[in-house]
Amino acid sequence: MNAEGAPVGSVLVVDDTLENLRLLSTLLGEQGYEVRAVTNGRQALQAVEQDPPDLILLDVNMPDMDGYEVCGRLRARDRSKDVPVIFLTALTGTGDKVRAFEAGAVDYVTKPFRFEEVLARVQTHVALRRAQVELAGSYERLQTLERLRDDLVHMIVHDMRSPLTALLLNLRFLKRPVAALAEESRNDLQAAVESAESLSRMANELLDVSRLEEGRMPVERAVRNLTQMARDVCATLGPIDPGRPIDIESAGAVEVTCDEGLVRRVMENLVSNGIKHTPAGSRIRITLASGDGRTRVAVHDHGYGVPADAREKIFEKFTTIEARREGRYHSAGLGLAFCKLAIEAHGGTVGVEPNVPTGSPFWFELPG
Repeated sequence: MNAEGAPVGSVLVVDDTLENLRLLSTLLGEQGYEVRAVTNGRQALQAVEQDPPDLILLDVNMPDMDGYEVCGRLRARDRSKDVPVIFLTALTGTGDKVRAFEAGAVDYVTKPFRFEEVLARVQTHVALRRAQVELAGSYERLQTLERLRDDLVHMIVHDMRSPLTALLLNLRFLKRPVAALAEESRNDLQAAVESAESLSRMANELLDVSRLEEGRMPVERAVRNLTQMARDVCATLGPIDPGRPIDIESAGAVEVTCDEGLVRRVMENLVSNGIKHTPAGSRIRITLASGDGRTRVAVHDHGYGVPADAREKIFEKFTTIEARREGRYHSAGLGLAFCKLAIEAHGGTVGVEPNVPTGSPFWFELPG
């Protein structure tokens, strides 16, 4: 027992030799363990199904069902697949030990055993088992909290969309007689429109990320020309910032089967990021190529680049990474998380090369 009077762990002992059962039950009990003892494999399977222990001490040589078969059946059941098994065996050959581990055992003790050795191994594996159970419980609680957080955010965003849409409509309506306004007022009105549009995109992106995570976003596939799609993206985004020209490098038409809307949004997100992080006067390149059953699209900018330790992290929701030159932190938001989920929904991959400080090519690959 521990200081609170609770057992330090529960152990199931399986052995067809009564003397071994009595000895192990007595000695482990004196060390504070809750011990159950059974004499054959079928009883062991029933006992574990009713109440899985922290650890099983399992004899190998038993009639009807040997320890290897019992261990295999334990590993095939959900309630017992993670319960550690230590074999008790008089077999000392290398082949027997290999077979024990192949059956799913975590350790073995040879007979005749010394109790000090048995206790040391029991203590180690019970502690590991309890740590694993505690970790799994913590992970489950974190998942529950994350679901609650996401549900709350989705509810808030969903409720925001109607007033946000009304705000955008009114702002756009006010822009019609814009000539009557002073230049400063026109600039303020345009800034308000752009801010409202940005909020609207963020709200839609959050809901789309959620749908992609839950597999509820339909992916409508058809053969599409990615080279033409890149030209369309350039025609849309290029005029926004003429000081950062966009070039396309492609050996002819690059076609792939994909959802045009999703892939175009991915391309727009990557090009928009490139425009945002490229110094004025520098060029942005979109390269497209096919080969070996894959089609690759990359957006090359001339920003400072993504640090190597942020290559995976930057595609997570609401990631915060350090802007190394300024010593400040900024959020990567949802755009790259959307890109990752949208491309993975096509069976593809997405990534970034950490070419600090010479810019970072963001790329995605699609099958076909």
